[in-house]
Amino acid sequence: MMQNYNVNVPVMKGIAECAELFGISQRYCRELAKTGVVRAVRVGRGKILVNVQSMADYFNQTTIPEDVSPNQGGIQPIPVRL
Repeated sequence: MMQNYNVNVPVMKGIAECAELFGISQRYCRELAKTGVVRAVRVGRGKILVNVQSMADYFNQTTIPEDVSPNQGGIQPIPVRL
């Protein structure tokens, strides 16, 4: 007899595929997964699968604060004498 399960199966993609889908670098995608910012699992010999919905939710919630000017962020202009 076959059971009828109502299971919501997540869409999972590898680092390269997920990075391409969201237009980010593979390194950044891997960092988000390893730090737990997005849901991911390690399968096999080190392969990481990222939950696509979790990644989409992350980007839908992330905003850039309006009070950040281009000169903030650790890079300062150097005065040049001619």
